[in-house]
Amino acid sequence: MNIFNITNLFRAYFIENKKMLLLCSIITFASLACGFTDNSMPEFSPVLPWLILLWIAGTFFQPILKRNNSTHFFNLPVSTGEKLLSATCLIIIMGCILFLLSLAGAYTGRYLIRPLIYFKSMEFPNTIIECLNFNIDAITYFGAALFGFLFGSIYFKKNAFWKTLVSGLGVLFGIALYSLALISIAFSTKFENSDYPININLGDYQFVQNYHYIFPLVLLVFFLFLTYLRLKETEV
Repeated sequence: MNIFNITNLFRAYFIENKKMLLLCSIITFASLACGFTDNSMPEFSPVLPWLILLWIAGTFFQPILKRNNSTHFFNLPVSTGEKLLSATCLIIIMGCILFLLSLAGAYTGRYLIRPLIYFKSMEFPNTIIECLNFNIDAITYFGAALFGFLFGSIYFKKNAFWKTLVSGLGVLFGIALYSLALISIAFSTKFENSDYPININLGDYQFVQNYHYIFPLVLLVFFLFLTYLRLKETEV
């Protein structure tokens, strides 16, 4: 890995996408500031930065698929590993920036703007960190989704974000139907012969409780591997 090459990739990405990144930053700060000023919005506004980061990941590699007008990646002598590493680092950096902007917007709305408008601060049962849903479990599952969208951005040539979103929802819907069908077949006799409702909760299993984080981590590595292979194909 060459640090100089990765630095050039950082520079190329920010030059080509500076307007989009600035707009995402402004929207993040403004939405959280408004959300924590008005009592009706804190439930939705913390979700917006996560969606914005998914958008950044889901459109990350789209410019390099337009060979006629892109200076991003193709004109730089870098390896596939350096491309993937730079993309991963950039998304993590943008995630940290959006989170800090979320905190700044939330504190601004709650402690600066709201007292000026309503002459009192907002009382929450939870802290701002808790309202932003910032915890290890959420980050683990979101990370898997994030790199799934990153793979979609290099796999689909056009409208990658929306195609990845529809594909992901379709896969989740298919898994849900398959699980319901499997449970129905496996426990059909018990359902028919029981006079009492049967509660099936997979979360009660000790393995699921102790190692629930393994599945999203495996998905994360899987999507990174697929992204690497797809990037390798674009160089041929």
